[in-house]
Amino acid sequence: MKYDQSLGKRSISDLHPSRVKGLIEKVAMRLTIRPSQHHYRMIQPATLFSRVALTALLVALVAPISFDAHAADTYYRWKDSRGKMVVSDRPPTDSSVDYEVVSQRSSLVRRVSAGEGAVPPEVTPRPGNEFEQVDTRKEQMEAVPKNPESCERAKANLDTLNTSARIRIRDQETGELRFLSEDEKETQRQKARDTIRVHCE
Repeated sequence: MKYDQSLGKRSISDLHPSRVKGLIEKVAMRLTIRPSQHHYRMIQPATLFSRVALTALLVALVAPISFDAHAADTYYRWKDSRGKMVVSDRPPTDSSVDYEVVSQRSSLVRRVSAGEGAVPPEVTPRPGNEFEQVDTRKEQMEAVPKNPESCERAKANLDTLNTSARIRIRDQETGELRFLSEDEKETQRQKARDTIRVHCE
C-alpha cells in the first residue's frame, strides 16, 4: 500500500470519519476486504476455499437428487408367470417378459418388448433414449364405440356454452336455479370436447 502524503504525521483518529472510511475503502480494493455498514472484514483464503468447496458439494448432490425425483414419477409394471400384476421401481430381471414404464403424473406409457432389457424410467423420448410414446388415455377414448346421439348432444351443449352469456341450471344440492360461473362453463366445455373427440371423430 502506498503511503498517503495527505496524512502527514497526524494520527488517523484526527481525521474526519468520512475521510477514514474513504481510506479504508482504498485499502479494501487492494487487500480484498469487504466493507459493510458497521465493520470491515477481510475474507480469509480458507473461508473462500470453504465456500468454493461447499458449492461444488451442493452441485454434486443435486444431480442424483434430481434423477431420483424423476424416477419417483414413474414405475415399472408387468405380469408374472401366474398372470398377476407386478409393480416395482426396477424393471423385471427376466428378459423374456414384456413390461411397461408408467408415469404417475400423466397417462403416458412406454411399452418395452421382451428382449429389450432394462430401460431408463422415462416415458418421454429424448436423444439416446428414443422410443414410441403411448398415451393410454387416448387409447381408451378410441376404444369406446361411437355413439351418434352422444356426439350430437355434446355438439349442441358446446354451441350453447360458447354462444350464451348466462346459462341457468338447477343446483343438485339445494334444488334452486342458479347461473353457471365462468369456471364451471369452461369445465363443461372441456367435457363436451372430450365427448366429441370420443363419439364424433
